[in-house]
Amino acid sequence: MSTGTRLRLHVESLALIARATLTLGDLTVFVGPQATGKSLLLQAFKLLLDSAAIQQRFRQYGWAAEDDPRLFAHAYFGEGYADLLSPTTQVSLNGQAVGLATLLHPKARGEEERVFYIPAQRALIFQHVSWPRPFSDFRLGDPFVVRAFSEHIRTYLEAQDVGPEAGVLFPHARRLRACLRDRLASRLLRGTQLTIVREMGQKRLMLEIPGGARLPYLSWSTGQREFIPVLLGSYWLSGRGSHRAVDWIIAEELELGLHPQALADTLLLVLDWLQQGYRVLLSTHSADVLEMVWALSHIRRCAQRDPEQARQGLRLLFDLPPSQGTWLEAIWTKTVYVYYFAPLGHRVAIHDISNLDAWDEDPAVAEWGYLTQFADRATRVVALMAESCGEVLAHGEG
Repeated sequence: MSTGTRLRLHVESLALIARATLTLGDLTVFVGPQATGKSLLLQAFKLLLDSAAIQQRFRQYGWAAEDDPRLFAHAYFGEGYADLLSPTTQVSLNGQAVGLATLLHPKARGEEERVFYIPAQRALIFQHVSWPRPFSDFRLGDPFVVRAFSEHIRTYLEAQDVGPEAGVLFPHARRLRACLRDRLASRLLRGTQLTIVREMGQKRLMLEIPGGARLPYLSWSTGQREFIPVLLGSYWLSGRGSHRAVDWIIAEELELGLHPQALADTLLLVLDWLQQGYRVLLSTHSADVLEMVWALSHIRRCAQRDPEQARQGLRLLFDLPPSQGTWLEAIWTKTVYVYYFAPLGHRVAIHDISNLDAWDEDPAVAEWGYLTQFADRATRVVALMAESCGEVLAHGEG
């Protein structure tokens, strides 16, 4: 969207992706059908930046496979992915190539993680006792990014000072912007409070509804089970004094379980991450995410000519009152890229569709990685039926 920070990521011989080069901006969005390598590329990017921290985490729990690429791929990417890494696997950032040997034997020691990863499987982090699982509670072969995310959230919650019976995590006056907090409280959590409760000396995460009833994790709605880990991830990031090395956030499928209204509020959270200076990588199957990117690109161009009109556009896009939303203006300077992962037989090609031009001759661009394909088809069918049947359809008869 502007001439801000750009990085070039190149990968070779990673599962179905034979070769790909991508420019990463402040916000980068991956779209495409299931099983086309979006998550694998995101995990490979984290491995590229955090190989030393990842190896250190494994050693911390008494495990290492520095001389066995297949075993390491099994432990890092997950069970069944032992053949993902090969002697020809290579990733590079801005032309600096890193081969398999470097990933398995990083020279640096004790480095902090630079990438905070919110996985699509985030709902799996909670135990039946309504508390995040420790890293060591997972099996070897469960994806590293799930184990690490669960450990981050667990350690964050363990460090919270709660009273003898309960402590309120959300809504909390010192966490999140007021406009974000109010929107999430009214639209997603519907007046409930997220609390840490002590029961017989054990902490549990509960939703407390008006009237005092407390609901454990398995009694939450699907959207709440998917969103609350994202919320807690934002809380973890808010302690940036102890996480100074983190400059990238990866978030997979934020739309899971959410009504489009709630997703729009969640996207405000993403924009807040960008405003704070993080660079963000998203994977999604939701056209609403690309609708936001498309609208922001037009708002940014308008801002060059009429800043006040652009501000009004931001407020209209996110349904914000005139007194809110000025912090979103930082988004005007951010770079944004969108990539479509196209299945081609037993291979995947990655296409830049960042312009999201609905009139482009390439349907992958015009239909936004085919996310709008069914909606476009439905529109054409309804138009055809209206033309053929005329007033019958218009009045809902027959």
